[in-house]
Amino acid sequence: MKRIGILLVVVVALAWIGSKVVPRGESTAAKAPATVAEVPPKQAHESETQPPEPQRPMTAAEKKAQQQKWFGAETIVAAERAVRAELKDPDAAQFRDVRANYTEEFGVVACGRVNAKNEFGGYTGFRRFVSSGKSVILEGRDNFADAWTGACL
Repeated sequence: MKRIGILLVVVVALAWIGSKVVPRGESTAAKAPATVAEVPPKQAHESETQPPEPQRPMTAAEKKAQQQKWFGAETIVAAERAVRAELKDPDAAQFRDVRANYTEEFGVVACGRVNAKNEFGGYTGFRRFVSSGKSVILEGRDNFADAWTGACL
């Protein structure tokens, strides 16, 4: 968990530095030169009288959405791989309602449900899981209720 937290801080810092280097609205790719018809007439009263809007700090909801967008897909894939490693028949696993969630305490985790086969070859029914991509907590094991409440709700 500590390594994930450090990696998260490094990536957020790099993204912040990148946002300062490349201003919003500008693409890093070269733009085609505009023709005379495409250039809008300059309105002096709008661009010269108003200072640029200062950037405000991100709210908790905005930060959560950004983290889920950045790390959600990778976390889900890693979580499904980690859950499969815990099962008797990994190829038969069925996943449902898998989503990434970000919390200050746990970082980005995947929460969802998995239906797996037992040692007799029958499906056990969908059980909830919480995974960081490296570790897995399955419903019915460990301290699942606290993990689900803290990371997924």
